[in-house]
Amino acid sequence: MDRRMDTPIDRRINGHIWDSRARRFQPGEITWNREGVIDGVRPRASVERQWIVPGFLDQHVHGAGGADTMDGSHQRLATMAAELAKYGVTGFLATTLTASPEALLAAVTAAGDYVSERGAELLGLHLEGPYLDPEHRGAQPPAWIRAADRGELERLIDRAQGRIRLVTVAPERPGALETIAWLTAAAIRVNMGHSGADFEAAQRGADAGADGVTHLFNGMPSLHHRAPGLVGLALSDPRIRVEVIADGVHLHPAVVGMVWSAAQGRVIAVTDGISAVGLGPGRHRLGELEVEVDERAVRLPSGTLAGSKLTLAQAYRNLLEWNVDEADVIDSLSTLVAERFGWDDRGRLAPGCRADAVVLDADRTILKTLRAGRLIYHRGNPPTQACEEA
Repeated sequence: MDRRMDTPIDRRINGHIWDSRARRFQPGEITWNREGVIDGVRPRASVERQWIVPGFLDQHVHGAGGADTMDGSHQRLATMAAELAKYGVTGFLATTLTASPEALLAAVTAAGDYVSERGAELLGLHLEGPYLDPEHRGAQPPAWIRAADRGELERLIDRAQGRIRLVTVAPERPGALETIAWLTAAAIRVNMGHSGADFEAAQRGADAGADGVTHLFNGMPSLHHRAPGLVGLALSDPRIRVEVIADGVHLHPAVVGMVWSAAQGRVIAVTDGISAVGLGPGRHRLGELEVEVDERAVRLPSGTLAGSKLTLAQAYRNLLEWNVDEADVIDSLSTLVAERFGWDDRGRLAPGCRADAVVLDADRTILKTLRAGRLIYHRGNPPTQACEEA
């Protein structure tokens, strides 16, 4: 067995541990059992100079390391999982792109029976489309945008073996409200996005069961003081979780601060990352689309933004630089996602929870990523054997 990754580390680690209830770091030690479940978090006066937070959860990521969810391959999903672990991600929703029925079926089938033994854990799928508004499609291929189809959704859910967790829908489109209600009844979360909905249409979507908005401000009309639209609903309705891409490109840092003030406790940081995550500038893929990647952004040849190359590790540092409180940042990267999907054993470092953790230095750079107590990323040269202590 390759001992360099996923290595047992004698089930203990010490440092400044994030306490979700107290909302602060406290010096101590975490221990866990052979199943990777935390069995103790104890005070300790002398600790390593490292900061330990819950594992990051990304509910909206298309690809990484040259791989894309739409590749429809176990090998490519494994590439994504390994790359995401480098950035503190312990669990993710592999996100699809609007595509033909056949391409979507292939992608969800691969994810449905994929077991992510290494790297970040595939926790399910996020279908970003195809039930969107063509006028606000962003980088979604227009040829495959279509009206909501319950029969198609039933086939996708079946082929995904029940692993579809989130679907983005434009609430104003034909059949959308019925679809939102049906998905919600099936315990599948719904985001509203890629939508031209006015405030009233967005409110009807929330009333039908939608509880989130996909990458706020992007793929929708801007906020207007007499026509608040989907943005206004997202900022004012306490039922709605708000996705934010904190790369400094999709949103100005000042806008991020305003979103946090308006939607306190409801903001979820996502990457919308594509296959270019972890790779250099140049031409890369998003599904079947070719995109141009520079040092900051991902765009179609037309100039339209097409996902990002952001990592959650960079989002953490960006948000701190933009004066978002660190407690809110950690909630946004982990706790709020776990709570949304009912993952009671994630998003916190407490007895009974999984030992999913990110170890940071004083500058909040990733040192290690642990998944169920196993080392899935170590900065520099990974250890060649089990350590006595992480």
